Amino acid sequence: MTLPVSAGDAAEGVRRVVIVGAGGFGREVRFWARDAWGGAGVEFAGHLGAATGRPDGTLRLLGEPDAHAPRDDEGFLLAIGIPGVRRRVAEDLASRGARFLTLVHPTAVVAPTARIAAGAVICPGAVISDAAVVGPWALVNYHASVAHDAEVGPFAVLSPYATLAGRARAGADAFLGLHASIGPGCTLGDRSKISANSCLLSDAPPDSIVYGVPGRVGPLLP
Repeated sequence: MTLPVSAGDAAEGVRRVVIVGAGGFGREVRFWARDAWGGAGVEFAGHLGAATGRPDGTLRLLGEPDAHAPRDDEGFLLAIGIPGVRRRVAEDLASRGARFLTLVHPTAVVAPTARIAAGAVICPGAVISDAAVVGPWALVNYHASVAHDAEVGPFAVLSPYATLAGRARAGADAFLGLHASIGPGCTLGDRSKISANSCLLSDAPPDSIVYGVPGRVGPLLP
């Protein structure tokens, strides 16, 4: 059995799906993966990590990510919302042979000219437009949008309703808060953040924070 195309090329031979993250977002990803692959005969093995929030009693925990030994028939979904933690956990698992799946929810709109890299998660209602690029292990949360020719860097996170305008770019490990946006042709540097409801209308360097409308740029404090 091979998972549908929305799982990406890494799905060849996958029989079990392991969700990396057992918090609220991890629980959401479990439901969205079932929407995409529930009829494919795949087993949803459980979650790596510690449960948080209000689990419904159906959460199956498989232990911590750094103690898990990936199996040849397992495919992994990255369901951690904090960019730096996402990178650390995913790279460690990948170095030990874990194969990461690409999840595109059935309600997402993805242009045929868009490119979505392995390990990315595209959530319900998201829009990935013409010639847009979503990098490895990036997250485009529900109702977020990536306009034509825009780019989401590796491990970057777009929170719900975040927006990249045409030709905009969010760098590696960048984070956009709720309803945050990047204006046309503007770049948010690596590891930088945009606070909720803020709009970047000029380039922001790496390791910065953007807040307000129009966005003011300052250093990202430790």
